[in-house]
Amino acid sequence: MKESKFQILHWKKWKATSYLLKKTKKDLENTTQAISYSNELPGGSHSTIFEKYNKLIENKKIYDKHIQMYDTVIDFLEKAIAELLNKKQKEVIMIYANYPRSNSDRLNEASKLGYSQATFYRIADESFDILDTVFDPKKEDVQKIIEAEKKL
Repeated sequence: MKESKFQILHWKKWKATSYLLKKTKKDLENTTQAISYSNELPGGSHSTIFEKYNKLIENKKIYDKHIQMYDTVIDFLEKAIAELLNKKQKEVIMIYANYPRSNSDRLNEASKLGYSQATFYRIADESFDILDTVFDPKKEDVQKIIEAEKKL
């Protein structure tokens, strides 16, 4: 599978994951001040629950790292789509991204916009080829970049 196709098929899932991580981190930060407890609470297992919760709160920096990784990939993908593709190609890529698992739903949506099956897949292949120039560089391109960085 082409790298760009893989990224397009996972794009919406990654955005949802990033949103969930941001929301979870914010919820943890907001509940930090709201929780009060003492060791005298009835039942003996409360202290282990609070210890685990406190460990989550202390490790919320981990959320920042994961959020940054997801957002970097998402931003790069969205910027590449916006700058490299024309209007028709963007439309086709959006259909692909919105229906990652269902060819029939993809084709139904494409037909609503006036694309035949052959035209839809031709434009999709063109779009993936364009995006792959950025996401999946050739060995020679990577060598040129490495050599250019060594000269700096």
